[in-house]
Amino acid sequence: MAVRPLRVAITLGDPCGVGPEVALAAARADASGRPARRLVLVGDPGAARDAAWRAGSPVRLADVAAGDAARALDARGERDSLLVVTPARVAALAAGDRHPGRPNLAAARSAHDAIRTAVDLARSGVVDAICTAPVSKEWFSRAGVADTGHTEILAALTRSRGVRLMMALDGLRVVLATTHLALRDVPGALRTAGILDTIRATAEHLSRWWAIARPRVAVAALNPHAGDGGVYGDEEARVIAPAIARARRLGIDAVGPFPADALFSAMGPSCDAVVAMYHDQGLIPVKQADVHRAVNVTLGLPFVRTSPDHGTAFDIAGRKPADPRSMRSALALAIELAGRQRRAPRPARARRGGGGLRR
Repeated sequence: MAVRPLRVAITLGDPCGVGPEVALAAARADASGRPARRLVLVGDPGAARDAAWRAGSPVRLADVAAGDAARALDARGERDSLLVVTPARVAALAAGDRHPGRPNLAAARSAHDAIRTAVDLARSGVVDAICTAPVSKEWFSRAGVADTGHTEILAALTRSRGVRLMMALDGLRVVLATTHLALRDVPGALRTAGILDTIRATAEHLSRWWAIARPRVAVAALNPHAGDGGVYGDEEARVIAPAIARARRLGIDAVGPFPADALFSAMGPSCDAVVAMYHDQGLIPVKQADVHRAVNVTLGLPFVRTSPDHGTAFDIAGRKPADPRSMRSALALAIELAGRQRRAPRPARARRGGGGLRR
């Protein structure tokens, strides 16, 4: 029995940002991969066509309703067209509501509905992965649809517990124990059980998606000098170290806690991933290494989800071309991970993959 082509949904992000432009560029760059895989844009069809017109793109776009996506993806005649699935719950945007650089409530609602529609497609098995273009947390909040970003929205829509944000760049992979919090709230949010769950999720996905037999996970300290024996804080001894010890008792090769200023340098341990305690501690090293190829990967969902490592860029949308490299990297990784998950849904047995942070 023939296996159907791999399918990836690409959300357009906020129609007034660079999302439609970079989504279309990534999809066009991947066109040579067909028929081994099929791509579908999810979002306002007018925003997709505007982006194609501004880019002078010759790509053919075919609009379909969300309920017809499976049939259209199966149809041989659609191989020469890039499908645009219209969000299921809100009306198509007027031209003024999808103007680049002019964010508004209608555009934010459309972007949020595109996420929900893509999740519906993934949960029903129509697509194997989702690659999301940038949205605006500010405008989601203004529109009353959400008060946070993709990671938390996807967790809520799928009712998934233990969802974690990973940033991936070649062998550098960083998973966050906490995500979008004010820095003052981080110490109080850290729990031994939560850090343990982050370590477990990291090790599990390294085995399942990256085919590393026994991943080594390094854990960052919260405080300077890892607390320096309690001089600068006791979270290392009281919260973080117990999580590492429990992970090791479960058979996970977890090490630390290490001071963050050494962990991401040649002084740090050889490992396959790092668990960081808060957002900037983990993301700054990745973005400094190569902001144009870093990819956001969500762990703990029932499907693969990736996104680029940049925002909506309202300030340049429609004014100058946006750099699509991060979106292309995000799509390529979504295809890679979804393909590996389809071939080996259980944790793979493979060679040891250490040394990822030795750069």
